[in-house]
Amino acid sequence: MGKASRNKGKVKAKARRGSKGFVVFIVATFVLGVALIALAKNDNSSGKAASAKGPGAKLGDHWHAAIGINVCGTWQANLAQYEPSPNTGVHSHGDGYMHLHPYSAAGAGRNANVGLFYRQAGDKISDREIKFNKDTHKNGDVCDNLGKKPGLVRWSVNGQEKTGNPANYAPNDRDVIALAFVPKDAGNGPSDVTQ
Repeated sequence: MGKASRNKGKVKAKARRGSKGFVVFIVATFVLGVALIALAKNDNSSGKAASAKGPGAKLGDHWHAAIGINVCGTWQANLAQYEPSPNTGVHSHGDGYMHLHPYSAAGAGRNANVGLFYRQAGDKISDREIKFNKDTHKNGDVCDNLGKKPGLVRWSVNGQEKTGNPANYAPNDRDVIALAFVPKDAGNGPSDVTQ
């Protein structure tokens, strides 16, 4: 094979590697779109009507909230499937949703919150840090791929950026929650961050 042919193969290989990030972005956008469509449906999979909005799911409710984490411009994999013991009714099927069907007061009302959802899986969410999938990102840590700017925990619900500790947030049925560790000036909010 001539030298020009060898170099052409290297250029094609580099082009394929560079497009991987674009493919991941398209897949993540598609998954988020499907989640939003599913949440917009008026059908509740349990056959029960959703309870009145309030601080978290009540005993007997069957709620779902889409949830995701973005670290320095990259959406993370969904929280793995788990069923806690003792069973609070707040759990993950690995599908990008917080499943909320409280079995006791431990997983109902204000207790049916983002902090419980991640804590039961061995992770931690607060207004100062995101510990997810064995990685910890604390306010002030640098986002290398976002201009080496210091990141901080930001979060939004249904596209509206919030303040305070996201761990304390008890979602309503069909909420869309975006948690992010990004620089202060990244996009218009956590749900708007892309790489």
